[in-house]
Amino acid sequence: MTFERPEILLKSIRNLQSQTFPPEYILIVDNSASYDTQNALKEFISPSLEYYRVGYNSGPAGGASMGLIKVAEKGYQWIYWGDDDNPPRNPQVFQDLFSRIRKLEEQQVNLGIYGGKGGTINKLTGRIRSLKNKDLLNKDAVEVDMVAGGQTMLVKAVVIRKHILPEERLFFGFEDLDFSLKVRAAGFKIFVDAKSWLKARLEFQNSGHNYRPVDSSFGNEKKLIRDYYSNRNLLYILLKNKLYFPLSFQLLKSFAKMFWGFKFSGSYGKKNFFFQKKAIQDFFKKDFSFKETPNKPQEKVSD
Repeated sequence: MTFERPEILLKSIRNLQSQTFPPEYILIVDNSASYDTQNALKEFISPSLEYYRVGYNSGPAGGASMGLIKVAEKGYQWIYWGDDDNPPRNPQVFQDLFSRIRKLEEQQVNLGIYGGKGGTINKLTGRIRSLKNKDLLNKDAVEVDMVAGGQTMLVKAVVIRKHILPEERLFFGFEDLDFSLKVRAAGFKIFVDAKSWLKARLEFQNSGHNYRPVDSSFGNEKKLIRDYYSNRNLLYILLKNKLYFPLSFQLLKSFAKMFWGFKFSGSYGKKNFFFQKKAIQDFFKKDFSFKETPNKPQEKVSD
């Protein structure tokens, strides 16, 4: 999936094609308004790489839904759900992940999703918690509640053929959680690659036994729009899955954050108040019409 970043997209395509176990087919789903991406891809188009122009910005949720459907229709068994700016971190990622997938399938595990990283949902608070190093130690794969869309998510095509899809109206933010919960509800298992995840953490010198990353986005003005989508969508997802206690917790948390933001600065506090309030209002109104594109700069992958 891509949006107005042709140069970054081309690097990611080369990354996929240089994998030791490369995909047989790549579909580019373009949410861009301009034709820059389409023009940049002309020399790449072939039977193994196709381009689909959405015609409007459908967000990561809409782009993922369209892409998964189109690739599943071609008869493939596994589909990589990938963002233009977050390709696999090294050339052996797919080879390593599929070696573990085969082992799980030999054990007759009913896999629906396999990925590089993931998390579990706290049934009391609704928070998505990453795994600790000790949860990954001496294991090939670990079962989780979700795999994030930017973490080498591999989706078994049978899931899509059962009409389990990302919900386009979510647009951006926790569309991967919503999809993962639907996959689990249908009886499929979700696993992440413990071995490669732990190895990456050690490379970043995050070796503590109880280490897990902590989100520190609150207070960052550039991420306020992202926070709006995350808050609105998470409330919706919790309600839809009848997780009423964490829903209540998240509502209280959002109300508190409306005022807590003023500790950073008056300017940040006012903007944060607006987006927190709007997220709550749009959740109650079931209004998914807000379509301001989130600021999503290219970021270094860390653990």
